[in-house]
Amino acid sequence: MTTPRYGQALQWAEDIHRPQRRKGKQVPYISHLISVSALVWEDGGNEDQAIAALLHDAIEDAGQSHASIADRFGIDVANIVRDCTDT
Repeated sequence: MTTPRYGQALQWAEDIHRPQRRKGKQVPYISHLISVSALVWEDGGNEDQAIAALLHDAIEDAGQSHASIADRFGIDVANIVRDCTDT
């Protein structure tokens, strides 16, 4: 089951990635984030992991910080996102 947090994360991911498209395509970037999150759910992940999947590019591609993610969705989500971020 999901809580309102998941919907909030989906909306925020769409907001922060809205101007972006998939490389070489006109496909909205959010499609990639939804796909990754779906894989997490389907492989038995929990809501924090699915939220982190939605936000996994937020630091490197959308100008967010570990702190901004932690403030919205908690330290566990922020830590997963940080660990998925290319430096």
